[in-house]
Amino acid sequence: MAALLLIVGALAAVGFARHEDRIRQQDELAAVASDLAGRQVGVRCPGFLSSLVRVRTEGGYVKFHDDGRPYDYTDLSPETCKALRHLDRFDFSCLERSDCTYKQFRAAWAAETLAHESFHLRGFSSEAATECYALQNTAFVAERLGVADDTAQQLQRWLYVRGYPNEPDEYRSGECRDGGRLDLRPQSTVWP
Repeated sequence: MAALLLIVGALAAVGFARHEDRIRQQDELAAVASDLAGRQVGVRCPGFLSSLVRVRTEGGYVKFHDDGRPYDYTDLSPETCKALRHLDRFDFSCLERSDCTYKQFRAAWAAETLAHESFHLRGFSSEAATECYALQNTAFVAERLGVADDTAQQLQRWLYVRGYPNEPDEYRSGECRDGGRLDLRPQSTVWP
């Protein structure tokens, strides 16, 4: 009986520590998302049990009220949360060598996903506009999560070149370009 109690106690301690770690991460991600959304918002990363019964396939999503206003939080997938948790320790030196793999792409796309959902939280429902704004702010997210500034800028350009052309039609716009209607910094020639 004592051994069983010891095992149950150890599992409870591990579960509590993981829960606390998830709460800290959600708070960190919410601070980044709030800056992009222009208001206080929350970020939800699923716990262990929620991850087991997850039915959605996207990296994140924001629900909208019937009147078109977004809810005050985004739900991220377990994979997105895991990548964001370790983004500052990820080796993106492949950007310099132009030999990055899908593993690096997935990690970088997690930063883009947080930016994307943040613009939905700002009130943009159009996927094309939201995606364009997110691609212009992926470096901001990466930097806030500990990626070096130069690397974050390279990562943002790389995602635009490698990821954006492969997006579904509803996520792309001809105005998502330097000087286009969706250019958030039209006075700058740096793109995205």
